[in-house]
Amino acid sequence: MGARDLVINGKFASAGFNGVHRVAARLSRDLHATTPASTGISLFTPNASAIRHDVGSIDIREVRGWFGHGQGWEMMTLPRAARNSVLLNLCNLAPVLHPRSVVMIHDAQTYLFPQDYSGRQAAGYRALLPIIGSRAAKVITVSEYSKARLVEHRIAAADKIDVIHNGSDHILDEPADPSVLAKHALEQGGYVLVIGTTKRYKNISTVFRALEDTGLRLVVAGGPGNAQSYLELGIKPPESTLFTGFVSDAELRSLYSHAGVFCLPSLTEGFGLPAVEAMQCGCPVIASNAGAMPEICGDAAILVSAENSGEWREAIKAVLGEPARADDLRKAGYDRAAAFQWERAAQQLWSSLEPLL
Repeated sequence: MGARDLVINGKFASAGFNGVHRVAARLSRDLHATTPASTGISLFTPNASAIRHDVGSIDIREVRGWFGHGQGWEMMTLPRAARNSVLLNLCNLAPVLHPRSVVMIHDAQTYLFPQDYSGRQAAGYRALLPIIGSRAAKVITVSEYSKARLVEHRIAAADKIDVIHNGSDHILDEPADPSVLAKHALEQGGYVLVIGTTKRYKNISTVFRALEDTGLRLVVAGGPGNAQSYLELGIKPPESTLFTGFVSDAELRSLYSHAGVFCLPSLTEGFGLPAVEAMQCGCPVIASNAGAMPEICGDAAILVSAENSGEWREAIKAVLGEPARADDLRKAGYDRAAAFQWERAAQQLWSSLEPLL
């Protein structure tokens, strides 16, 4: 590998499925299509036989060393293997020993809501991120809101951070699977949709309270597949709540497309990808006026106070009870989502990387 080469930290490629890994896989794939032929681009991984994410036709190279497949590989083996190249890290962490490292830090949640992470994880991130940010040649993040938080917590200086919004068109990659509706006896426009999670900052309890005694059907997609996980945290779902458990992208697309309204009640988001996914699928959106949601949703969603369940109840009833308003939100959502394309994100990422090569 040489000075004009770009190496992607591919530790994520054999890891589980979550939002950060999805972003890393999609950006890797589209960046490869964007990068000029004169630049060599490879994805280094500790285990090429265990790749789980679609990274397209990018060159995959297995790199082994004394430090196994985990954090030791990322911090010790990887920087040595990529020492003559620019190293792109898309999942918050990066080896501090690499002199030409670029790191995407999605948010500052371990600073804002450390209680939502294991003590070891929160402490590790809070210790490492300022070192990684100061050592990196460039830091990428996903919103102006996240950039401000990274600066506020002294993770990186403002002039070192580039903002590149996520894409959302991945939700259209697979045809919608309507069988999920029949499976759960759901009707077009007959339910309110949220994404399942027990993290406190995701604030699902506010939607639970908003729908108490309304008789409205609430569908919790993904996350824990039953009420017990929420009850153990002192969060009581409404009686009419349906928990789907894991759903595929095709099933989620169908749930978005047929919901009466999608709610994103988070106390903070670095980007708020589910809101834009819902917009891509023609679903009206209500979101908190917190974190990056105002920046990302713009005028294409109804924004309400994060913890005011009364405001949520009124907003939900307004969307479900006023077809013209719901149609206006759908149209505005389509237009807004069109601005968040992975091809565009990859082009912006290449613009950030090119001066370093």
